Amino acid sequence: MEYPTTERLARFLAIAGPLADRFAERAGEQDRTGAFPYENFADIRAAGLPALPVPAEHGGWGANLLEAIVVTERLAQGDGSTALSFVMHVQTVGSAAEGDGWPPELFANLCQEAVERGALVNSLATEPALGSPSRGGRPQTVARPRYAPDGALVSWVIDGCKSFASMFPVLDYAIISATLEDGSGEVGRFLVAVDDRFQIEQPWDAIGMRTTGSHTVSLRAVETPAAFLIGRSGQAKGGAGNAWFTLGIGAVYLGVAAAAVEAAARYALDRVPTALGRPIAELESVQRHLGQAALLLHTARTQLHYTAMQWMQHPDRRSELTPWLSAAKVTVTNHAVEVVDRCLRAVGGAGLTRALPLERYYRDVRAGLSHPPSDDEAAIAFGRTVVQRLGAQTP
Repeated sequence: MEYPTTERLARFLAIAGPLADRFAERAGEQDRTGAFPYENFADIRAAGLPALPVPAEHGGWGANLLEAIVVTERLAQGDGSTALSFVMHVQTVGSAAEGDGWPPELFANLCQEAVERGALVNSLATEPALGSPSRGGRPQTVARPRYAPDGALVSWVIDGCKSFASMFPVLDYAIISATLEDGSGEVGRFLVAVDDRFQIEQPWDAIGMRTTGSHTVSLRAVETPAAFLIGRSGQAKGGAGNAWFTLGIGAVYLGVAAAAVEAAARYALDRVPTALGRPIAELESVQRHLGQAALLLHTARTQLHYTAMQWMQHPDRRSELTPWLSAAKVTVTNHAVEVVDRCLRAVGGAGLTRALPLERYYRDVRAGLSHPPSDDEAAIAFGRTVVQRLGAQTP
């Protein structure tokens, strides 16, 4: 299936395409220095892209899950780090619009901010000691209630530390998970305006996705209004079952892999060794590597898009579809790694140099393996499903 398939998606891609091209021009130097891509996010805001996942009834573009995935892939073809950061905003707003338990007025206000001034939001749930919230556990970040003299709850005061705070340098809002110190023993999720009460404790410095600004940040006496409590539960909420997160992440690495195939093919067409007298693109060995990469890319994209469509078309069966999300994420991220590897094999030693973007793609796609669910978690879950199904059939 070729995209775009609708006029609306064509309009979205007509905006995302030129953005991605500009991102690509800056990506190499930004990757070398690790500098956060402020220019890219200025372009994103100028284009109105923060409104992409905002429902139409709130003045946004109203992109559905599949449309958001396709746009994310296109942005990632320009710069994976920028796309990975931006998809955190997309998945946060998209999942909330889908029914993430937000108070209606609070969600409407966030949507208005995203539409009118390009406000960006991300959920900060991971902590240095806790690890990924998808594995469970209670946050060490705490929220203390503050009451008025008449006993009315006025606000919450939050202290703690969050890691992997992607897009932090340009965040307007953060969703913070914290253990409630109100005697309930529950965990709350808060919408918090990002200001100077957030401090960078450990700057982001990684081998791949180097410019996401995913710093470790501390919160010291960060106060947020009582009405900004999104919800409370007995346990922190992770990414499992959130199609906007899981499939959005996959789209980022799919886009990086697609950029790698194009870069390798262009190099193969332009490279004419004197000993060969013709482009290396005519060699069967090169064609084989590029063909295998293209096949993997097609397989990954097909599964990602199909899973998104199933999620959209069968809202009453989403609990059954949750394992499909894991399957799509695992397939796409592993295929992306192999795609870039095939591209490097096709290009040869030149692919290891910074004259080509392939070495950056090679580092970036490996980050996909670190997002939840991990390959091991997904395999164990699939295995349990098989055993439980067969067990239920045994008389």
